[in-house]
Amino acid sequence: MPTKFPPIALLALVALAAHADEARVPIHSRWVDFDYRNGITHYSGAVTVDIPGVLQLACEDLVAVQAPGTNRLETLTATTNVVLDIVRPGRNPADAPVKIRATGDLVLFTATNNLVTLTGPLGNTPRIDTAQFHTRASVIKYDLSTGRVVGLSNHVTEINPDLFKNSGLFNRTNKAAKKSAP
Repeated sequence: MPTKFPPIALLALVALAAHADEARVPIHSRWVDFDYRNGITHYSGAVTVDIPGVLQLACEDLVAVQAPGTNRLETLTATTNVVLDIVRPGRNPADAPVKIRATGDLVLFTATNNLVTLTGPLGNTPRIDTAQFHTRASVIKYDLSTGRVVGLSNHVTEINPDLFKNSGLFNRTNKAAKKSAP
């Protein structure tokens, strides 16, 4: 049987593959339970994970489940006052990195489909914030493989008006007004 590592440590190792200069990822909490036999790690109380320049996570409860018989992360569930900051590369190599903030009451990452699902209780709608837009919905699904974000039920998106500068969309002239002018 292969040696089992705490699943959250596996997440950290994946993130660190791109950041070899980082030796360790601090995970802080008031309490932790490593269940090596079942591949479950449970952190509770003021949980924080910080991978500088890649990911920051704060929540009250974090459970990582390892895929059976492997050292791979299967699911990662963060609950209660979840704040997840992710830094992703820009679309083009010359573009600045994109900073994404996701907040909600529950964030579930499923490795099999590379999907992040955000939910929140009534009155605490989950949201995703970037420099380009803010979106909120009862449920938000973010596909890490495709970069697609889907908001389900009670969806609202606020778009940064700077995205439309020089697009011509709002620079149209009113031809009817010009014809009637003397």
